[in-house]
Amino acid sequence: MRAEPGGGALARRAPAAFRAGAWAWVVTGAGHLALEGVLALRPEDPAAARATGAMRAYGIAFGGVRRSLYDIDRGMSYVMATALVFAGVVCLLVARSAPGLVTRSRALSGLALAASLVVLGVSLTLLPAPPAVLFTVACATFGLALAGARRDPA
Repeated sequence: MRAEPGGGALARRAPAAFRAGAWAWVVTGAGHLALEGVLALRPEDPAAARATGAMRAYGIAFGGVRRSLYDIDRGMSYVMATALVFAGVVCLLVARSAPGLVTRSRALSGLALAASLVVLGVSLTLLPAPPAVLFTVACATFGLALAGARRDPA
């Protein structure tokens, strides 16, 4: 009897691994939003206040709208954190509602792994440790899900 490609223990673990990767995305985004809220409540130290003041003073006009560097930085931060939560929740919903997309095809796990690798690279280069750790987890778990999924038919 020949083993089916993608079969065995690794295939059985693929959905759980995929969900773990999705949770890493959710935790990263939610943690970022929570940290932003906590930091907003703290008094700003003088050096940070000067930097924030300079960011608020410098504006950029783009698409007919003028925004300060501070507004752009905060806006991008909130949007990206929200998008991480959304993408992670979508992956969780797919894993629950259509587990075959995780186990019978490598496309979704491969896409999630590729996105996680890109974000891990950015995190290692530009961000503090927590996102790098969480995206290392996402890469490892999406990689396990990919390894456990069947090869897509040619």
